[in-house]
Amino acid sequence: MTEAIGRMRARVRLESPTRAADNIGGAAITWTTQGDVWAEIGAGGGGQNADFDAAPSSTAYSFAINRRTDVRAGWRVVWGTRVFTILAVRDEGSARIELLTEEERL
Repeated sequence: MTEAIGRMRARVRLESPTRAADNIGGAAITWTTQGDVWAEIGAGGGGQNADFDAAPSSTAYSFAINRRTDVRAGWRVVWGTRVFTILAVRDEGSARIELLTEEERL
């Protein structure tokens, strides 16, 4: 067990989206902090999509964190200045869950 804990070296912040109504019938998304957690980070594959004149690249990452039941796809992970959208939560009933994420940047 000590070995698994030792791999969780990164401190990350979990954020959930909150819709805030504006005065003209629309809404804006703000991000609400749900807590800071220790995580083991694994890099996955990467890719590039051509959209109009920009070619944004995306990189897949996984974050293994101690079990939480509130984390959902659509939340995000903030690691330093980098932001990752949670695409899926892999929960196999163990002490940890895995957040499958994607980082996007231009």
